[in-house]
Amino acid sequence: MKTKNVTYILLLLTLLFSFTSCEIEDLDTWVSIEADKTEVAVNETVSFKITGNAETYVVYTGDSGRDFAKSYLVITEGKKIDQEEYVLTKASLDTWAPILTAEINAFNVLNPNATLNATTILAGLGGLVDKSFYKDTAANRIRELMPTLKTYADCGVLVVTYFTNKSVLLTPVGGFSTGVALNRYNLTYSYKFATAGTYVVTLLGTKLSDKNYSGSGYTLDRSSSAGEYDYKRHIDTVTIVVK
Repeated sequence: MKTKNVTYILLLLTLLFSFTSCEIEDLDTWVSIEADKTEVAVNETVSFKITGNAETYVVYTGDSGRDFAKSYLVITEGKKIDQEEYVLTKASLDTWAPILTAEINAFNVLNPNATLNATTILAGLGGLVDKSFYKDTAANRIRELMPTLKTYADCGVLVVTYFTNKSVLLTPVGGFSTGVALNRYNLTYSYKFATAGTYVVTLLGTKLSDKNYSGSGYTLDRSSSAGEYDYKRHIDTVTIVVK
């Protein structure tokens, strides 16, 4: 009996590992792109031969607006997108402090019944030092400290003047380059280059796994996220010289 049980368990483990291996192998992705000619005249048609085992195919022709190096995928990989960040440094606050103190003193002379405490305001600003804020958030924090002295518009100007802009703006001028999605059941593509130059045509192929269920799967939570899928990408290129 024990021998039968051991044999049965080993069989189950073998099947399990076999299915796991198949799933991993199924994600192995390859694509290939070739051109019928690599030197052409302006507006001459180039036909591309495309093969692969991917599920989605996208072609970037390499000219303006279609350059894979300027695509969302390449530029933003591992980075935050257009992250706005304004920081008040101690040095900037030291520069601002005497100017602000003079403004507060002048305000107090004109408004003896609603005076402002310069020490309290400067201490509040000190609490903002070396912290990251969106521009509008920083303006609101300043206005909270001195609502009768500065308008919201004034505070926006103060952020630009005294805060250091550490924003990371990744979107290129003119926006991200885009590619052309192909029908995987009809992998044909042709293109005419309108301007002389050397262009790297890039083919991007992607294969996606089945959904990796987590928690209760879809029993209690019907939502889905990109993190629940594995994928593999592969690219191939061909260079076209246009004269």
